[in-house]
Order: sequence, then C-alpha cells, then structure tokens
Amino acid sequence: MKLYSVQIKPETPESNLRRVLKFLEKVEPNSIVLLPELWYSGFDAKNYLKETKRVISLLKKISLKKKILISGTFAQEIRGKIYNLAYLIYEGKVLGKRGKIKLFPLFGENKTFSPWKENRVFDTPFGRIGFLICFELRFTDLVLELRRKKPHIVLVPAQWGYARREHLRVLSRARAIELQSYLVLSDTWGEGNGTRFAGQSAIYSPWGEVLAFSEEGDTLLEADYRPQYVEKVRKALPVL
Repeated sequence: MKLYSVQIKPETPESNLRRVLKFLEKVEPNSIVLLPELWYSGFDAKNYLKETKRVISLLKKISLKKKILISGTFAQEIRGKIYNLAYLIYEGKVLGKRGKIKLFPLFGENKTFSPWKENRVFDTPFGRIGFLICFELRFTDLVLELRRKKPHIVLVPAQWGYARREHLRVLSRARAIELQSYLVLSDTWGEGNGTRFAGQSAIYSPWGEVLAFSEEGDTLLEADYRPQYVEKVRKALPVL
C-alpha cells in the first residue's frame, strides 16, 4: 500500500482542481491520498460553498474507480454554520468527516468558520486514521487525545505560512515520533492571495524517518505504508 501527499501552489479553484485530478491519475490502487487544507477554494471559502458538492461527487467517482482513499478539507455549511471540514472518501462513499477545531487567528478563520468539537479517529480498511488540521499541530491537548486513540495514520492537510516554515517541519516530524504513527502532511507552496506558503509537505514514519519531503513545486510525494511497522515501533518503544 502507498501513502501520497499532494503539494500545489494555490491558484484559481478550477486550476487547483485540474492539477489535483492529474495527480490522482498517477496514484496506485489501495492507497491513501492527502490533499492540502481548503485546496479547492482557498480561504475565499464562502464564495465556493456551492461547489463543494460537485467536487466531492467527482472525488467519490475517482475513489470508486481507482479504489483509493482521498482526503482533504472543504468549506461546508451545516445548520447555518460554516466549517473547515476534512473528508475521508473511499470507494465512492464518505467514510467520515472531522472539522477543524483550532482556528487560525492570523488568517481570520474565526470570521468565516465555526470550530468543530470532536477530535475523532476513524476506523478504515487502512487502519485507524486521525487528523491534525494545519494550526492544530501546535496543540498538545489534541495530540494527547490522539495518543489515547492510537491512530495508525495521522493526516495533516495544511495551508501554512512561509515565515513559520521551520515550525511546520519540526512539529510535523515530532508528532509522528510521539504518536508513533505514519504522518502525512500536505501543504501549499508559493504565493497565493497575498500570502506566501511554506511547502514542507512530507511523509514521516512512526519512527520519525523522512520517507518523502518537498519544499517547493507542485509535487506528488509517495511512500510505502506498512501497518505492521506501526505495531513494531510501539512494541519496541512502548510509550502509548
């Protein structure tokens, strides 16, 4: 099985979609693919709410055809509130959703989005999957909660600012080590809507090994996923 991380430069929604679809053509069956946070709309989320259903419907069809799990976040309105919502889409179905709990004040996320409440871990055919959405990497309480739930894979969809790029690199690798999980980070890079983004997309092993990494450029990162390696690391160094 494979893990994939997609890194793109934020452009127009249709350009973002076109490039993501090209990357999805390249992935192997029985794999997990992570897309960046708000990869389709960017933070101009309100203007693209109506497109969410169309894009998710398209990803469902691709996931069914290729037998892959696709994840990433979208803006979605639920009972009059807008959430930054991570999806798990597999074989034509939505296996689960987890909204962003910690909203980033420097981007004014609290002006558009409402905070999610539950830090859920999902049982999937690939193992247990949890999320840390971008800014949430900084919050020890969320990480400790994940530790108790023992995910095999932690997905980190992000749009992380360039000025804090070293924080992203250090925190993401550290979270893989302390959670003893595979960690997949998918970030944007370059200039977009007046912000420069960090890149630093990566895949880390439960031992903290750098399996794949990219700072710049539209990139499809890949690494082998071995669920038994998670258990091997946890048995060798029992901290959970």
